[in-house]
Amino acid sequence: METTVTPKEALRRLKAGNQRFLQGGHSLTALDLEKMRGELVSGQHPFAVVIACSDSRVPPSLIFDQDLGDLFVIRVAGNVVGPSQVASVEYAVDVLKSSLVVVVGHTGCGAIGAAVKAMLNPDLHYSPSMDMLMGRIGEAIEDDPAFSDAPSIDAKCTIAGRANVQHALGNLVSLSDIIGTAVSEGRLELIGAEYDMASGIVHWMR
Repeated sequence: METTVTPKEALRRLKAGNQRFLQGGHSLTALDLEKMRGELVSGQHPFAVVIACSDSRVPPSLIFDQDLGDLFVIRVAGNVVGPSQVASVEYAVDVLKSSLVVVVGHTGCGAIGAAVKAMLNPDLHYSPSMDMLMGRIGEAIEDDPAFSDAPSIDAKCTIAGRANVQHALGNLVSLSDIIGTAVSEGRLELIGAEYDMASGIVHWMR
């Protein structure tokens, strides 16, 4: 069983993994995967939690080049954070002892684009469930002067995507004593990131 890694080491692993991804990643044989599956049957010890968009072009285990059991991945359109996502992170932090939580947004996000359209057109409605999701994203930018002043839709989407990541990080702390305490005690680090779909590079928000 792997001992808990520090937040610093967890982040180093993800950064190194993205570099491997950009260079083609490392290949695993069927025998490698069979061995991993066998070792993980008795339990999991993911060193990091990744909250990412459901977009099929942004698979966390691939863009960070990590193996089975390394990442506790939570995927939801627009990488928003609500009660369900908070509960999942709490489990990873409190039970599995993950030491890093990364919220990953990405360029060209359809959910962000839809939310921006809804912000600019108050009469625009999707389904009730989608409207709720758009509202969560809208909370991140509703009072942002940079969003209001942005000269184009593309610029507004860029600002909204990054603000949404920061808003999600804030929700993790404000909605959970478990997460907030782990951060204040130095057992957990929260960080935002943005995946560039054209280049494959993960840009870190620090």
